[in-house]
Amino acid sequence: MKIAISSDNHLDVNRVDVAATMEAQAAWLKQQEVAHYFFLGDLFNDFTRTQSYFKELADQLPGVGIHYLAGNHDMIKGASFAEIEENDDPCYFHRRYLDLGANWRVVGNNGWYNYDFSVYHDQPAEVAKWKRVYWLDSTIDQPINQ
Repeated sequence: MKIAISSDNHLDVNRVDVAATMEAQAAWLKQQEVAHYFFLGDLFNDFTRTQSYFKELADQLPGVGIHYLAGNHDMIKGASFAEIEENDDPCYFHRRYLDLGANWRVVGNNGWYNYDFSVYHDQPAEVAKWKRVYWLDSTIDQPINQ
């Protein structure tokens, strides 16, 4: 079984032709005979656009499992925290899992950045300062602290 994984395409930020990109992506996934495609976040700066993209991609590729998570950019606009956490879109993979054969389980979790491996891991004030100045996550409605 072939799987494909990608993330951080930032189609809007990179100003690409979305229709042409989807066409090329669908053709490549089909040509490679991919059984499951997992996108791990940051397609658009708008969750509704991300959701629409993967619905259309799934419609173009019947028989291919299309699965996506929301990255921090996807969460900027178009959905509340509750809608990000509990979403019934069949392609949306957060808080779900998929068994791929007897020995493999893929677990979907949007997650957040983990600074445990940063040089500042033991300096939470420095991490907080950096996030406030440079990080767009501060614009996201997230009642959890990670």
